[in-house]
Amino acid sequence: MAIASLVLGILGLVFLWVPFLGVVIAVVGLVLGVLGKKQLDTAGKPSGAAVAGIVMSIIALVFATFYTAVCWVCSGACTVCSLL
Repeated sequence: MAIASLVLGILGLVFLWVPFLGVVIAVVGLVLGVLGKKQLDTAGKPSGAAVAGIVMSIIALVFATFYTAVCWVCSGACTVCSLL
């Protein structure tokens, strides 16, 4: 799960420019990272990949959410402008 979180964190950073897709990828990466860290801590193994996945997923989630909100507002503004 830790490696999957790391990969999804990287993909979330790559796809944060795609509205909604970046958010979904980042949320799944964050969930897998937390579950993987908990599992590795219980087993007494190092959890560096899980922590890196969590950090990258959080960064991707913040930026992807911001970008999605901006796109949503801009698309709504353009629709209103075209009606005038």
